[in-house]
Amino acid sequence: MSLETYRLEVRESDAGLDADLYDGEEMIAESTHVAYEDFDVEAPQRDEGISQIEEVTADVTETDVQVQRDDGGFTFELLGDRETLATIRVDDEE
Repeated sequence: MSLETYRLEVRESDAGLDADLYDGEEMIAESTHVAYEDFDVEAPQRDEGISQIEEVTADVTETDVQVQRDDGGFTFELLGDRETLATIRVDDEE
């Protein structure tokens, strides 16, 4: 195994949130979409759409992006070999 840089990007779309994980070769390694209607949440009224990026370098064999919802927003968690490598939080109201 060797160190590789991963970039987790979370962006807001009209219908929800998109999360893409890019590997060191700029290829999408994982991708997920969270639809607001699946969580019975209305799209927040914002001046600008959300766009957040976290970059991490790790020596892992497996990656996974998990999404959790609580009362105040969504949390996107990048896991590497089942360990948390990076977290992006998107609150309902910012």
